[in-house]
Amino acid sequence: MNIINTREDLDTLNDTDKAQFIALLKGSMTRKQDSQVYPDDYNQPDYAGEVLEPIWIDVEDLRTIERFGFSREELV
Repeated sequence: MNIINTREDLDTLNDTDKAQFIALLKGSMTRKQDSQVYPDDYNQPDYAGEVLEPIWIDVEDLRTIERFGFSREELV
């Protein structure tokens, strides 16, 4: 098992393992975020309003790939 903490660690992998890790990095470029607007007292014991369903949206988040020294353009 290889521990990958840096891009240099990644460069030591064989092509198959490197490709698998790059695929995981690509998958980390977006995350789900709830964009529903909730009242301030929502989820409190005395809340008597309607139940609101989450509205999930994809948000680009490049922190993980940047940690490994990649840019968005390199992985798209």
